[in-house]
Amino acid sequence: MPQLTTLLNKCVIMKEKEDVNTEQAIMEAAEKEFLDKGYTLTKTTEIARIAGVNHAMLHYYFRTKDNLFEKVFQKKVALLANSFMPKVEEKMPFIEKVEYIVKAHFDFLASNPKLPFFVLNEFLTNKERLDRFSTIAGPAIRILLEKLNSEMEEAIKKKEICVVDPVHLLLDIVSLNVFAFLAHPIIERVAGSFGKEYYSLLAEKRIENVEIILRRLRP
Repeated sequence: MPQLTTLLNKCVIMKEKEDVNTEQAIMEAAEKEFLDKGYTLTKTTEIARIAGVNHAMLHYYFRTKDNLFEKVFQKKVALLANSFMPKVEEKMPFIEKVEYIVKAHFDFLASNPKLPFFVLNEFLTNKERLDRFSTIAGPAIRILLEKLNSEMEEAIKKKEICVVDPVHLLLDIVSLNVFAFLAHPIIERVAGSFGKEYYSLLAEKRIENVEIILRRLRP
């Protein structure tokens, strides 16, 4: 009996690993298709083909294209939040914390350069997507704003920074960083491929965006 129990446990572990690998493959294929083609033009049959599974298997794990899209989007929101939220909770000078947030956000976009254009397009063409984004990302954004507001008030009292609305600060960070990636495909289409020069440009833009935000804060 102990041998049978051990064998059954091994079978369960192998099945769990197989499930994780299959689900991961589907998620990765879905992310690529959604970012390349947008939600409307993405076909679950093509996602299944790229993932190396049949369509019934995809349906077993995610049921619908909408569920799969939401899972992919939740994953991206979680990755973004995890890139800077732990640092937000640390005790450190406010200026340094903001610098870290700007860099972390920029680096996240550099790792997901198609995401800003995709998100903007989905929001403009489907109001329900914006509602879902509010549901998924809203709690993390509210926590961030509350934390920033609390620490900003303290930094203002100490005259470490000038008076700035935390919402405006967040908008400045997002707009500066996102536009660098939104503008890229447009400029590339007009001026041709950047090649390696583009990545040098991004590195410079990252430094510049940090400095713009910090100048906004310094008294």
